Amino acid sequence: MNKYYTLTCIILPITLIAACSASGTKKSNVEKRPQTISTQEVEITKEKHSPIVNKEQMLTDKVIPENEKFPLIQTADTNKAIQPIKRMYQFGFNQQELDNSDKQSLLLHANYLRNHSDTTLQLIGHSDTQGNKHYNVFLSKERAKKIANYLVSQGVSNDQLIIKGLGDSQPLNDVDNFRENRRVELQYLDSRIASKK
Repeated sequence: MNKYYTLTCIILPITLIAACSASGTKKSNVEKRPQTISTQEVEITKEKHSPIVNKEQMLTDKVIPENEKFPLIQTADTNKAIQPIKRMYQFGFNQQELDNSDKQSLLLHANYLRNHSDTTLQLIGHSDTQGNKHYNVFLSKERAKKIANYLVSQGVSNDQLIIKGLGDSQPLNDVDNFRENRRVELQYLDSRIASKK
């Protein structure tokens, strides 16, 4: 059927154009095309534009592995998982509580640490410059402990966590940017470095 369809679509229009030209009703500036096309030319055109693939050949040429058939529903290989991206958690003035979005993000860290028991995470608490220096060190450490306690509640081993409180000694950019400086930073350590703690 494809052969007849191709012949009809190519030869019929050319024949009509040739017939109109021959009638002499109007002379056209359009370049004249050959009036007939051989069957061989049709076959060559057909091969160029629509290659025929045998259904049996399609099924036997390539076997698609199961894990490539449905890539969107694959479960992640936890041994090859990358470390979570969010590594900084902000806190309100004189606050040490985590909000729900922080907890959701920390679940990714907990999952990673559970599946990589040789990995150590360092939690470094910071504060802004408001208030007493000793209190700021205490508060920054409490913030880091709050995150550590949440990770432990999600199955992370205490041995994988190192907690530090640096107070206001390491501001991010500007000492007066209080909101940004009230933070806990998470740093993953190489297991060889962490074993020397």
